[in-house]
Formats: sequence, structure tokens, C-alpha cells
Amino acid sequence: MRHAKKKSKKNFLWIIGIVVIAVCFLLWKNNFGPNSMPSNYHANQVDLNVKSAVAIDAKNGNVIYAKNANQSLPIASMTKLLTTYLTLKAIKEKKIFWDTTVSPTQEIINLGSNPDYASVPLNLGQKYTVKELYDAALIKSANNAARMLAIAVSGNETNFLNQMRQQANKWKLHNVKFVTVDGLPEKKKNFLGMTTTIENKMSANDMAIIARKLVTDYPEVLNTTKVAKTYFRNTLMTNSNKMLNGLSDYDPNYPVDGLKTGTTDGAGSCFTCTVDKNNKRVITVILGAQNDNERFSETKKLLNYSFN
Repeated sequence: MRHAKKKSKKNFLWIIGIVVIAVCFLLWKNNFGPNSMPSNYHANQVDLNVKSAVAIDAKNGNVIYAKNANQSLPIASMTKLLTTYLTLKAIKEKKIFWDTTVSPTQEIINLGSNPDYASVPLNLGQKYTVKELYDAALIKSANNAARMLAIAVSGNETNFLNQMRQQANKWKLHNVKFVTVDGLPEKKKNFLGMTTTIENKMSANDMAIIARKLVTDYPEVLNTTKVAKTYFRNTLMTNSNKMLNGLSDYDPNYPVDGLKTGTTDGAGSCFTCTVDKNNKRVITVILGAQNDNERFSETKKLLNYSFN
């Protein structure tokens, strides 16, 4: 009888141990992503009115601040940072060149005629260089230009999407979903005939990793992302990153030189920013700000915390 009681007590302790381990695992999973970056870190130090945010040191990847940073959320046109990375990678590997030319499809022409989408004027049958399209995708956030870059690199958008997914897996980004190469939402009809909207998604931490890879592997990208205004042939392009020198939200205390904004109904206003100050480069990511002005004001709060 006494032996049975000891055995029962031992089994009970085993069960308690398993429960404790399971709880610890769940707590770890909720607070750290696959790259061991915390979901929340010093989140109470800065009051940000956004769904998710992160700030990292670009040199070593150390997290400075995080708020819900492992939550997968729509990223809109910040998708183009990965599109840009794969374009620069293809150029480095001599698969394409800056003067490689691409002609738009009718579908891409139609996309550019939609006033709700950022684009540059393209003509059917005309050829455009990779350099022109690269500048337009980063500065104007031109969706039609991003889609033509995908064709230049991979032959078509489907192949390029697969390449994006492969690169994300290589970097161990597991909170990602890609449905378009430019960040526009994809609309599909379900079996009931109702239209559903699917967005590109990833976490703020994943977005910060992509931005860090981009500025580390291809620092020349900053020569383009820091451009406030330039021309696409005869069309003036103004950068949607209003924190650049010469634009409305510029702050001389934080000499922003990149990277990319993003806006859709589902994503809200998003912004991946980078600043090099006092020999320290910081990358910040804002997801789900209330409006375009707020994404910049909240980024300034995050920069102020990161550098002070």
C-alpha cells in the first residue's frame, strides 16, 4: 500500500514537471521568434500608438526596443525591400545588369492606370532599364516598376514570388506570407462568390532582419533610398519617406537615409527607417500606425529612444 502511494506521488510529480516545461515553452514561444528576437523589450519605455514596432542596432542586430514584434501583420509596400534585395543579388551574380531592359505586359499597364496605386507612366511595347525601374520602385514606390523588376530577375512574377519565399526561409523568417511582389493586396473570390483580400504579411522583427540584410549586403541601396525627389524620364517622383532631407518631416537631429514606407487599408501606415548617427546605424520598423503623419511621429519617438 505504501509502495503504491509512493508510485502515485512520483507520477504526480512527473505530470507537474511536464506541465511546467510546457508552460515555459509557451512563454518562450510567445516572447521570442525563430530568430530569438523578443516580441516585447523595453516596450513600456516608449508609448507608441502602433500595432507593432522594433528598433535594432544595424551593426550587431541587437534589439533596442520591441512591441509585439513577433506578430505577423500586413506590410504593404515595404515588401519592395525584399524585391530590391533580390534585384541587387541578381545584378551582383551577373544574371541581369543595370542596363538590362524589360517591356511591360498589358496587365502591368492596366495596374499603372489605377489612380489608387503608386506607379510611373509606362507604355506598351516600350523598353525600360532595370536602373529606371529600381529607382521608381524605391523612390516612388511604383508597383508597376516592382513587377517589372520581378520579370527581369525571374522571368515572371510567380517565379519571383517563389524566390522571395526561398530567401525568407533561408533567413529563417517564419512569420511571413507573400502573395504579390510589390505589396499590393490580392483579391480573390471564394466558393460563395465573396471577395476576400489577402495581404503580404510578416512581423516587425522579420522586416528589421530584411532591412539589416539589405543595408549590410548592399549598402549602395542608401544612395537611392535617400533621394527625396528625382525624375522617371519626364515624370517627377517624390519619395513617400517624408523624413528625408528636403521633405516635410525632416529632422536634422535624425539624418534619415532610408528605407521604405507602406500603406494599404489592411496594413494601415507602415515605415521601415534607418539613421546613421554618431557612428551608430539604427533600423526601426513601425507596423499599423493610424495615418501617414503618425508613422513618422512615432518613428521619431523610437529614434529618440534609440540614440539617447
